[in-house]
Amino acid sequence: MSTDVTTLPVLDILDMGVSLAGLQITRRPTPLYHVFFRLRLNNAGNGSVRLKGRKWRLQDVTGDCRIIEAAQVFNQAPILCPGAVFSYSGQQTFSRQPTHMEVQFFGEDQWGQPFITPALIFPRYCFRAPGH
Repeated sequence: MSTDVTTLPVLDILDMGVSLAGLQITRRPTPLYHVFFRLRLNNAGNGSVRLKGRKWRLQDVTGDCRIIEAAQVFNQAPILCPGAVFSYSGQQTFSRQPTHMEVQFFGEDQWGQPFITPALIFPRYCFRAPGH
């Protein structure tokens, strides 16, 4: 997908939050770090919006950064009327200890104008191994 989200106007009408997150480490010859999460998006604006995709920025302990853009939001393009809430669960996998995750959503308002949300930055506790 090649959406140039850098030129989209920022629309700050979604009240976004991480309602659940945790780290699971799969032990193998080379461990994998899985960050599981549940996100909540509430349309706090006065008009409807359609979410058409998402952009992730993922960083690990070495400073390596991955950018992932995807059409749709977990195989959906939800329409959120004012006051509507959309939530979903997912995971991101890292080959090294994760240190930063953020996500932005892009879509169109009720008049067909494109937008991108401000970044939702995951809190640091999401990257702690169980028991730490």
